[in-house]
Amino acid sequence: MRLLALAALGIALFFSTPGTGGAQEGCFSVLAADDLDCQPGACPGTLDAGGGVKFVLSPGLPGKKLLGPPASWMKISLLDGDLTVRELPDSYYLGYARLDHNGAGYWMIGEYTGGMHCCARYHFFARPSPGSPLRYIGTTAGSAQAIDEQPFSCRSGSLYLEDQDTRFLSFHTSYAESALYIPTHYRLTAAGLLTDNLPFKDKYLDEIQTVEAQIAAAAAGQKKPPEGLIGSEGLFSDELGQLLVKRTILYIYAREEKTAWQSLERDTAKHYRADGILPKIRQEIREILREGPY
Repeated sequence: MRLLALAALGIALFFSTPGTGGAQEGCFSVLAADDLDCQPGACPGTLDAGGGVKFVLSPGLPGKKLLGPPASWMKISLLDGDLTVRELPDSYYLGYARLDHNGAGYWMIGEYTGGMHCCARYHFFARPSPGSPLRYIGTTAGSAQAIDEQPFSCRSGSLYLEDQDTRFLSFHTSYAESALYIPTHYRLTAAGLLTDNLPFKDKYLDEIQTVEAQIAAAAAGQKKPPEGLIGSEGLFSDELGQLLVKRTILYIYAREEKTAWQSLERDTAKHYRADGILPKIRQEIREILREGPY
């Protein structure tokens, strides 16, 4: 429950600064960021999201099975003028943001997905140029943490959202004990929402340095080398094993795959009595990565 509450709070923080008034953030401007609220008396209702876009908010159907802020349980119809562009089904929608990037307008709606495997995904709409039709460009895959208060950034003039890739959260570990949060980046274009981590190699290498320090600390506390990286129940034998795999994945995201596998082999041989599991680990990681772009 604490994780769910923190996640909802984290999402809400980004949308808690109404009236940003065109704050400049490099290659883009945040024109608005505010909460979405479906309190009785105000909902159903229509919210002017700016730029000719309106959100029609309606209370969600009763009998919800998810956990989340009650006033945020709603469905949303996205209107471009009087034309319905898309309807978002019943869920917890905590806030929205409107941005401008090189003359294109973007609208983001934050959804808290609730449940044990929380907790957020983001729906994006774009108007390529003033006067052109609003279009739906995609939804993020979903993450287990809320986005940062400043999730957008610029690389080579392009606009990006940073989120978390959750595909490894249950990789030989319980969800609650997982440290396998991997940053991922979406490039916003008027044509679509694209996963594009290539411009962020420096960030992955910086993260690897942080993990290296954690590896050193975990290795120093290892009293006796376990038999192998993975224990008899299919889970990591210790914290060190999980950190070694996290470093491996970060190297792969940084497009340094040779270093990824070499460092895993080296340190597994150093800190464990057997390394026969490594071919299976490599195969499993590659299978997960084939599920989608990285």
